[in-house]
Amino acid sequence: MTQKKQRKQTSFENKLLQLALFMGLLPSVFLFYALYSHELSFYLKIMLMFFILASVFYCASIIRQKVIFQLRTSANLITAMQSGDHSLKAHQYGDTGALYEFNQVFNDLSSALAEQQLITKEKQVLLHKVIAQIDVAIIAVDEKSNITLMNPSAEKFFSCRFDEMQGWPIKSLGLQDVLTAEYHKVVEFEIKEYKKKVYIHTDEYFEKGIKQQLIFITDIQNLLREEERQAWQKILRVLSHEINNSLAPIASISETLTRLLSNNMAQFDKGKKLMKDAELVEDLQEGLSVITERANSLNSFLQRYQQLSQLPAPDKTLFDCQSALKSVVLLFDGCNIQLIGKPLSIYADENQLQQVLVNLIKNAQQAMMDVNGGKITISWQRNGDRVEISIADEGMGIDNTDNIFVPFYTTKEDGSGIGLVLSRQIIVNHGGDLTINNRADKTGAKATIYLPTSSH
Repeated sequence: MTQKKQRKQTSFENKLLQLALFMGLLPSVFLFYALYSHELSFYLKIMLMFFILASVFYCASIIRQKVIFQLRTSANLITAMQSGDHSLKAHQYGDTGALYEFNQVFNDLSSALAEQQLITKEKQVLLHKVIAQIDVAIIAVDEKSNITLMNPSAEKFFSCRFDEMQGWPIKSLGLQDVLTAEYHKVVEFEIKEYKKKVYIHTDEYFEKGIKQQLIFITDIQNLLREEERQAWQKILRVLSHEINNSLAPIASISETLTRLLSNNMAQFDKGKKLMKDAELVEDLQEGLSVITERANSLNSFLQRYQQLSQLPAPDKTLFDCQSALKSVVLLFDGCNIQLIGKPLSIYADENQLQQVLVNLIKNAQQAMMDVNGGKITISWQRNGDRVEISIADEGMGIDNTDNIFVPFYTTKEDGSGIGLVLSRQIIVNHGGDLTINNRADKTGAKATIYLPTSSH
């Protein structure tokens, strides 16, 4: 197989040199002929010819060097601009001419790019600060569904660090199903046995012409609970207003009638017969007593529920978790309670937190009334940027976990349905959450308090 010989191409500067030599040597030939025909000494002719040739070659070489210098200078400036360095400028030769105009345009372009680069960096810093502070968890994945970006909210939501998850498949976070199509849905997302209601939205962008995807996760758990709490408060205000309007006259009339009956019965005992049927008087007195008792009980019931709307803001201080738990456990003398955990400081309202712990431990104790040798295990630990306090019992568990935080709902004969609702509201006011589920390892229930470690 024959190969074609490739002719070596002459560079631009060498072509320019050849052109300059041609332009210089062409008149030199006529000059040599004139010198040859002129009557001068032979040595003088040789010297003049050498001087002419040297001048032509020198000038052509200078032209070539200046062209090479300008081209390489421009190349170096372009390379610097490609690297993001816009501090270098082209040197100006005079204030007129094509080269001056070229360098002027080049310097103007460099200045414009420098200004644009500064604006881009400032916008990037602004965007980074916005992404870092926004409450929405943002995750970016490439065309292979591998993680390429996680903002701090996403790190907090999944309790992991981006530098540990970068390059991992999105299925490691349990989000593989949201990339199948455009996703806009409220779902219940489970993270380490902790369920949250979130709104997941997906979008796409392009990088170097390749489609990438963005996942936005908004935690709406607290928002839904706040809306639920406000709805219950409105209902309670209406109920309180209507019931109190009826309770007040009922209680007043029943007390008046009871007092009149007592006076009549006293007169009846003295022989002044004002009422003929003693049994009827007794039944009436008993009925009025029931009316008075139930009216007072209903009024007390409503007052307890009004605590939800009158709960004070937490007065947070820094205290030791273990010491607070030990002081609460002392209230349950004779109950088998085990504490598991290392020294850990908590920033919260100690009185309100102890109120929650007393209620949860009391519930656990009541759940094990029919269990012999049952034990309550209280553990605490730091998990990322939050503290987790768990109260696990060995009772019969919870039949209906969906309604345990619904006001008015209770499974106890003497319960008011306020304890767990009030407890969760206290923890939510701390920026945390309270969950109660059946245990997965054995029979019983487990209540978990989540509190943020930040003091802000």
